[in-house]
Amino acid sequence: MITNREKEILLKELNLNLDEEIIEKLNQWEEFFKQYNSHTNLMSQNDIQVLFEKHVFDSLAINKWSEFQTQKKILDVGCGGGFPSVILAICFKNKKIIANDSRIKKINFIKEIKEKLKLNNLEILYSRIEEAPNQNVDLIVSRAVGKMVDVWELSKKHLKKQGNFLIYKAKLSDDEIKMFKKKYPKSNFEIIPYKLPLDEIYERNLIILN
Repeated sequence: MITNREKEILLKELNLNLDEEIIEKLNQWEEFFKQYNSHTNLMSQNDIQVLFEKHVFDSLAINKWSEFQTQKKILDVGCGGGFPSVILAICFKNKKIIANDSRIKKINFIKEIKEKLKLNNLEILYSRIEEAPNQNVDLIVSRAVGKMVDVWELSKKHLKKQGNFLIYKAKLSDDEIKMFKKKYPKSNFEIIPYKLPLDEIYERNLIILN
């Protein structure tokens, strides 16, 4: 259940004031996620204990990026258990979210949660991203999938001409950025650091390709 403390964290850290309808859907999502995870492994039991802190909050940290509110059509490459795609679809009803994965176990869960919560703004793309038809999106996001340059090269065809590419990273890898700039010398990045609301220090970064 989303507690008052967690609501305060979202408001204070991410400037998100979620209405009661959204909170109720998040609570329904959490209950279903935990029940589904008990028989189909979407996440380790250790992470289930910090589901809000490590996964819900992290997915919503994209709101720290000043341009996020202008992004209307978003493709989540390698969505896994629905982070950030499902969380974004619940919390931002005015955005069209496309959840992509090539693993049927993950896609089956996304299909069930879409139907259960009636997430009409959530689309499902079951395919290797490089083989999928062009999605023509404003923003590509990816979390815990792979190296920036690899995700970019596989997915960039899906972006509109002035589209954006954003990746969530646990550690800011200078080697990854150097590798990217070696292949694409004119590339620049906006880097937004943040911390997860855990007792231990857990640093994260949003890395946006400009």
